[in-house]
Amino acid sequence: MQWLSRHRRIALAAICLFWTGFIFLGRVFPNVPFLFSPWSGEQNVEDMLRRQGRKTAARSDFVFVGIDQASLQLSQSSGRMLSDEEIENTRALQLMAERAYPWSRELWALLLDKMFSAGARLVMFDMIFNNPNDGDPAFRAALDKYKDRVVIGANFDFARSAGGTNAPFVLPNTMLIPEPQYQDDRVGYVNFWPDENDGKVRAARFHFTQSQWSGIQLSQDDESFTSFSARVLHKL
Repeated sequence: MQWLSRHRRIALAAICLFWTGFIFLGRVFPNVPFLFSPWSGEQNVEDMLRRQGRKTAARSDFVFVGIDQASLQLSQSSGRMLSDEEIENTRALQLMAERAYPWSRELWALLLDKMFSAGARLVMFDMIFNNPNDGDPAFRAALDKYKDRVVIGANFDFARSAGGTNAPFVLPNTMLIPEPQYQDDRVGYVNFWPDENDGKVRAARFHFTQSQWSGIQLSQDDESFTSFSARVLHKL
């Protein structure tokens, strides 16, 4: 007992180090049932705090524009939703009414003009324009015009890869962004990677290298891909 009283701090430090190491071992070796239990409990507590904890207030200067069912059905029921006169006098509505989605990409060029004339600092398209479409020349002209204030999406298509490696990188077509598109600061990948143990997304990866993609360690000139979010933050 006297020895414990003299070395109390050392004993407490040893206990803390043991349990800290035990929890991290559970993270490194997730397939060991008992060993993984403490780490799993830690993750469950963190998940609960994210769900039930105090949230950051939503910013009033963020505007989300979505493609809803009413927009998709505009060509089928435009007479009921909007007058023929409104459609005839608005080029964007004409493009939406003339055919089903995907609409001519001239529409997105008009949207950019509208958003920036209204005072937008940055416009983010959480969309991937990989296939050519009519209206691409007009959209490209707008992407060039607002080069410093627009970001569009790309995507690692892991569903089409074997074992999660060598995934095709789905990029905007070259009619919109010249090669190599992934190096253009208007393009960022939209992927989020789930936790390997339970499939939940808990973090963002802002950069992704060629080595991580292929699973093979490459040279110092390893190419790096940048996320959609990182592109946005850099431009803001």
